Amino acid sequence: MTDVKTSPSRGNGSDLSLSEDLMTGAEAIAEFIFGDASDANRRRVYHASDKLGLPTFKLGGTICARRSTILAWIERQERVI
Repeated sequence: MTDVKTSPSRGNGSDLSLSEDLMTGAEAIAEFIFGDASDANRRRVYHASDKLGLPTFKLGGTICARRSTILAWIERQERVI
């Protein structure tokens, strides 16, 4: 019988655990990206997710994202310009 790890691996390319890496809700994502979770910035999160390819996903209908994935996405956007 093999041992099964019960904690998620940190395969996200960072030293963050999954719970530290995961952001739940447009408010948390807006705060991370824009430094402010105003109504306008929460709408910007939904717009960027829908139209600009911001890497998000839904858990139970709630928009979520990983800090490490968003940082990597931003770095890729910087290289395009």
